[in-house]
Amino acid sequence: MTRIALMIVLFVLSGNGCANAQSLVSMSALPVTVREALLALCAPCEFADSGARWNPTDVLDGRPQRRLSRAEQTASGWLIQYDHGGRGRHIHTVVFELEPDVHVGKGSDCVPSAETRCEW
Repeated sequence: MTRIALMIVLFVLSGNGCANAQSLVSMSALPVTVREALLALCAPCEFADSGARWNPTDVLDGRPQRRLSRAEQTASGWLIQYDHGGRGRHIHTVVFELEPDVHVGKGSDCVPSAETRCEW
């Protein structure tokens, strides 16, 4: 009985159970400049809003292969996390700093440079 209760708690805490405390994340709720920067990272790509249908597999079926899971405004920009489907489904974290213009900042999974190419 204890093992079943623990499994239920872990399922709910992982966000796979009932609605959790985090509100739904929507591309339309992001500032236009942040949304454009996010789409430019993986162009051509599309994002599903959290809670929306998406394609977590590597079989293309017309649904977005990326799904927003978290977006929060910080003191100097935006922290965004999203699921990326395909072979080896994984999560990306990108921090957009807003000054002097919108750019990928520290705290991101990958910070592009002349030597570093990022797979978003």
